[in-house]
Amino acid sequence: MISAIVLAAGKSERMGRPKALLPFGERTFIENILAAIHASSVKNAVVVLGHHREAIESLVRIQNPVFNPDYEKGMITSLQAGIRALPLEAEGGLLCLVDHPVLNPTTIDALVKSFRPGHIILPTFEGRRGHPVLFSREVLSEILDLPISSGANAVVWKQPSRVIEVPVNDRGVLIDIDTPQQYEEFSS
Repeated sequence: MISAIVLAAGKSERMGRPKALLPFGERTFIENILAAIHASSVKNAVVVLGHHREAIESLVRIQNPVFNPDYEKGMITSLQAGIRALPLEAEGGLLCLVDHPVLNPTTIDALVKSFRPGHIILPTFEGRRGHPVLFSREVLSEILDLPISSGANAVVWKQPSRVIEVPVNDRGVLIDIDTPQQYEEFSS
């Protein structure tokens, strides 16, 4: 079984408002991400909340929320909180970032289909690596051991031979929205 970890704990300082709640068509960023996960072969998702927890929970029904009290110490603490909340039977965790709202169930399924124990599976579009990233349980254990000064990329670069790139026809894997200007360009 593969589970998803959706990170939505940050302050969204550059955006000036919670990225999770930004409109994306008829939904919000987080609703779109959760809908894509639900429409894929991944049926379990934990959502890690932090700074905007109350606002997000008041507007969006989240089945498995996890509060990270250490969210201000960096994204790695949220990822670690999400890993600890995964079901024991989860063989891997699909890392979804709330500022990467264009998530496609077909892309998720392509990553899951390419899953291998002990590996990191990530999508590429036109040769560029994107998100979401699927980490095997073994790699998730390594992430739990990382210091908070590190990032998940440390495990990606540790053994490049265990990275499986999955080419997808999905530009959405590269869309990262952090600022009002990026959001305006995305929305237009």
